[in-house]
Amino acid sequence: MNKKSSLYLLIVLIAKIVIPSIASVISQRNNINDVLPFQTSERISETSRFKNKYKRNKGNKARSRNVVVPPFVSVETPNHNYPIGLLLTGNASIEDSCTASVINTSNGNIGLTAAHCLLDDEGNPWDLSFLSFSPGYDNQSNGTLGAIPVVATEMPPFLANRHKYDYALVRFEFNHGGARLQDYTGALGWRFDIGNGEPTIMFGYPESGNIEDCANDGKHLCRWQGTTNKSEIVFGINNLIPGEGSSGGPFISQYNAETNLGYVYALMSGYFEIANISIASIWDKLVFLNLLSNITP
Repeated sequence: MNKKSSLYLLIVLIAKIVIPSIASVISQRNNINDVLPFQTSERISETSRFKNKYKRNKGNKARSRNVVVPPFVSVETPNHNYPIGLLLTGNASIEDSCTASVINTSNGNIGLTAAHCLLDDEGNPWDLSFLSFSPGYDNQSNGTLGAIPVVATEMPPFLANRHKYDYALVRFEFNHGGARLQDYTGALGWRFDIGNGEPTIMFGYPESGNIEDCANDGKHLCRWQGTTNKSEIVFGINNLIPGEGSSGGPFISQYNAETNLGYVYALMSGYFEIANISIASIWDKLVFLNLLSNITP
């Protein structure tokens, strides 16, 4: 399926939720949070190459069982967890930023971001020397650990389907006396079983947009709170313009403000102006677990 066809199908999918939602808002002004779930009768197919690589099997235990990994509290600073940070990309002439997060893994140095954050404008992967991550970045200042190099990345076939596969794993170069990155920052838990209408917190570093109580200048960590809608391939947030820099921002379920931790289940991907909706790819569990296996030494 080419890029134009994929975009058309996504617009059709979004239209099927946005139009009913508008009607619902008009008829139920006293309950603006009631929105209809995404609906679609069409699936965006994978490429045959990708199907062969990640062939599904009814007997595949990783596919059949639910996977829920809990959050990890910092060992070094248990009262101060800061797994979310700024991901810098670019070279001497071009610099861009996204949002990334540390997730709980046995390796301890693994994070998440949007796949498109790891590619230049031509769709080529950035040289790893051009990538760095600062957990706890805020107010135009690096976190206490400074900027940490990225030494490996893994992503699904994003260019084959940009809307379905806009997520990626990154591995950081970190070892302080045997301690892992998540031993310092803490780490978000992660899961695949989130449904429609999930209460969610989303964090990011937007350079623009309409997130409330946010400087929207790319220099401050901002927070959005609300519920997400679910289709077959994306989660959506109606009426939210996330702004550049928020890409890769974690969608967190069961967020605990005291620990600054919860379960990440999706990542901010982008904004569709025609439908006034922000979207995040739904993770394919088998694909995600393969990425994690590949990036773990």
